[in-house]
Amino acid sequence: MSRWSSACITVVLTVAITAGGLLLGNRYLCRQADQPAVFEQGACLDTDGTTTIEDLRVIPQDVKPFAKMFVRTMDLDQRQRLALQFDQRYFAPWNAAEPLFAVRAVAEGARQLADRTWYGENRLRVEPARVQALMALADWAHLPSADQAGIVVKPAFVRVLPTDRPWYEAPDDAPFDHLQFAEIKPNEPVHILHASKDGAWLYIETSYANGWVDPDAIRPADAAMRQRMRDAERIVVVRDFAEVRTETNRMLPQPKVGTLYPLVREERDHWLVEAAVAEGGQRAVFVTARIAKNDARRHPLPLDAEGASRIGNELLKTPYGWGELYRNRDCSATTRDFFIPFGIWLPRNSAKQFASGPSVSLAGLAAADKEQRIREQGIAFRTLLHLRGHIMLYVGLRDHKPVVLHTAWALRYRPENAAEKKAIIGRTILSTLEAGKELPLSQGTLLDRIDGMLLLPVEDWQPGEPAPDPPADTL
Repeated sequence: MSRWSSACITVVLTVAITAGGLLLGNRYLCRQADQPAVFEQGACLDTDGTTTIEDLRVIPQDVKPFAKMFVRTMDLDQRQRLALQFDQRYFAPWNAAEPLFAVRAVAEGARQLADRTWYGENRLRVEPARVQALMALADWAHLPSADQAGIVVKPAFVRVLPTDRPWYEAPDDAPFDHLQFAEIKPNEPVHILHASKDGAWLYIETSYANGWVDPDAIRPADAAMRQRMRDAERIVVVRDFAEVRTETNRMLPQPKVGTLYPLVREERDHWLVEAAVAEGGQRAVFVTARIAKNDARRHPLPLDAEGASRIGNELLKTPYGWGELYRNRDCSATTRDFFIPFGIWLPRNSAKQFASGPSVSLAGLAAADKEQRIREQGIAFRTLLHLRGHIMLYVGLRDHKPVVLHTAWALRYRPENAAEKKAIIGRTILSTLEAGKELPLSQGTLLDRIDGMLLLPVEDWQPGEPAPDPPADTL
């Protein structure tokens, strides 16, 4: 994930350069989802501009018209195979005999990170003494020092080092914090591997991320809880920040799309589910809670017109969030959360998602040939389009042009005899692959830079065989 010059563009930093190593997420937007993209000189400055890119004027920001043309779904047998594969990946932190990520490489990546110059929340350089103190606090030499199955009891951010304080590339680079990686969802399985020297942070692994989290967000999960999670029928949240209330009317942390809960029973207006909470001792316990019928569905959903519309339009409400900062999404968080409800598991960053299966190369083709290849081979709502640092979901054609759903940061353009500017998008949108072509784009259109597409689902993954780690994104 890198700094978008033409959509999601952010600078990628590889923290661990091995198979399954830790990569940083994309960047957060400054404007809310319902605000138009505006042209501006610097990052997140107030302007009087009201002009938006042409695609957002002419393409309705609604997935339904594309989903109505849905023609290629999956049969029951394929869905069942995918459900088994999803469970293998989702529960990998509880099943693995050793860490899923190469811990030595993670530690070495952190040391390389610490050697760079960073700026803090006060726009001043992060003092070398503070950097070294964080490295000492992490106690990398003893990673892993624990081996315990755990479960998420409230949403939390995964951090690259044990601190909430940010590291920016430049003094004015806020809020693009390079220590921010991802958000973990309630009820997710985790592997507890380590603690900071002061005990204020836990180092954990999920099936797709590894790093430091607030220990209040994690509790050990005993064998009975783990078995219940594996065996129970589950429901999946399909609306961000849904209400989850216990039978005593206590509000639990609000989940995002893709959160899974064991199902107790179906009621007329609600699902009765089991939610992991930190209550009564050190271990997590399940409490029964209710979620409105409209906010969740049985997992997995059929990948059909109704499901694609429901999930796609919910994701269209999302502001851009580097590493899911502020509980928003970046490009790969959007594609990952789109497919979870349908029982299709993806890695966390754009490069790893693209490398997760055999892809169709578009590199070196002329723009017209790329479009033709996408029209001929792309399957709407089952095809990811990739360029270095960005990932997009192909949703179909409009006026014979491919349209994608993606979470984008900004378009860079350079007016004649002027400094480079940015058209801030800062949210999830539907656009063509030539979004912003009416501007003098600095690096060409998305179509110019697309290098391949991946058709989902990929059914040949085997446990213990992670995809090879791709090179760092460097746009």
